[in-house]
Amino acid sequence: MHVDRSKIFIGMGGWDLEPFDRVFYPPGTKRGFRKLEYYSQFFDSVEIHSSFYSSALTPIHARRWLRDVAANKHFLFSSVKLFRGFTHTGTADQGDVLATHRLLEPLAAANRLGGLLMQFPYSFTNIRERRLYLMELARAFQPYRLFVEVRHNSWNSPMMYNFFQENKFHLVNIDVPVVGRAMPLTDAAWNGVSYFRLMGRNAAAWWDPTRGYRYDYCYNDRELQDLAWRLKRAEQSGIVHVSFNNDGGACSFINGFQLRHLLRSRHPVLVPDRLVKAFPVLQPISTPVNILHPLFSPHPEER
Repeated sequence: MHVDRSKIFIGMGGWDLEPFDRVFYPPGTKRGFRKLEYYSQFFDSVEIHSSFYSSALTPIHARRWLRDVAANKHFLFSSVKLFRGFTHTGTADQGDVLATHRLLEPLAAANRLGGLLMQFPYSFTNIRERRLYLMELARAFQPYRLFVEVRHNSWNSPMMYNFFQENKFHLVNIDVPVVGRAMPLTDAAWNGVSYFRLMGRNAAAWWDPTRGYRYDYCYNDRELQDLAWRLKRAEQSGIVHVSFNNDGGACSFINGFQLRHLLRSRHPVLVPDRLVKAFPVLQPISTPVNILHPLFSPHPEER
């Protein structure tokens, strides 16, 4: 199986997470070390999650991120996650709309932006008022590509797929444990793009935090093979964004490198030696590299 890597962008749900510090980033880095700059040597995309928690981010932040990834000409910010005031708390106002536009503009102008991600909770069920609200959001955030993530199965029907397309939304193919009326993993791909967000399948802890961290889950070889074939089909329709959010124990990084290996016809991939030492399962598929700041220059074929 050979896939055009320029059309499939594999990345993480954010780059500044505690498990990543323990096994991915070099220890004892000097002042001026930029995690995103380091990260962008190994992956070609990432989600921006800090925008979900605050609408105070500015174009200054966006331009700093652009500088961080400048050395990787293929790098995309697969999505900027919409402020939770729009999707969870209902506290957003027109000022938050304008702030979101200002944050997106530099990324879009640099051709580094996949789109705006609107991630709604399981409680966001399919009723008329919510469909009207989505239409309002679509108008508010033109002309950006809009990815909508809904987690309740009431949205999973051909009629709703038509609704999303008519309002210029791309449905996120979300992978979560199949509990309750959770949205199943779909293969939606239209208008030249598809988006897969992989949260893991830790059903035991999904609704019960006393049973562990809900995103602590590593996809096994069979599950990754199935995912690879889904991506192959989606790739026929255009660009494919893949985001691993199963970050418990750094599983997202393990699976991200494993998927890259599968999609590169099983050729070895560059992996930080620190991660390989922590997870020997990566040893057979990788070329370990010892990288200290300032950054190294990867082999061209790794780009």
